[in-house]
Amino acid sequence: MQKLTEARRRQREELLEQARRYAANLQTLLASLAVVVTGSVARGDFNLWSDLDLIVIADDLPPHPLDRSELLYSVATGGVEPRGYTVAEFTHLLERGVPWAKEIRDQGVVVTGDHVWDRVGRRPPR
Repeated sequence: MQKLTEARRRQREELLEQARRYAANLQTLLASLAVVVTGSVARGDFNLWSDLDLIVIADDLPPHPLDRSELLYSVATGGVEPRGYTVAEFTHLLERGVPWAKEIRDQGVVVTGDHVWDRVGRRPPR
C-alpha cells in the first residue's frame, strides 16, 4: 500500500510540475499572473483520463473570449485545460457566491503568482 501511495504522490507532483512549466511559458506572454491547479489533480482523485485543469488570473488577458482562449492554449501541452479571468472577474464570481469559484479558492493549488492570487481573496492551501 505504501508503494501505491508513493507512486500516486509522484504522479500528482509530475502534474503539478507540468502546471509550473505551463505557467513559466505563459509568463513570457503576460506581465503578471497566477496559475491555480483545480479539479481532480488539486483534490488528488485524478485518473489516467483526467485533464490538468488550470485557472489563470491575469489583468492583461485579452478581453475577447476567443482571443483569450487562443492565448491560453498557445502554450498548453497535452491534457492542459486552462481558463482565464482577470482579478476583477474572478473576485466578482466569488462575491456572487458561485460554487465552483469558491471551490477553486478553497481547494486549488497555486503553482505560481501568490502575489496576484492574494488579490483575489483567501489563498488556497498547498
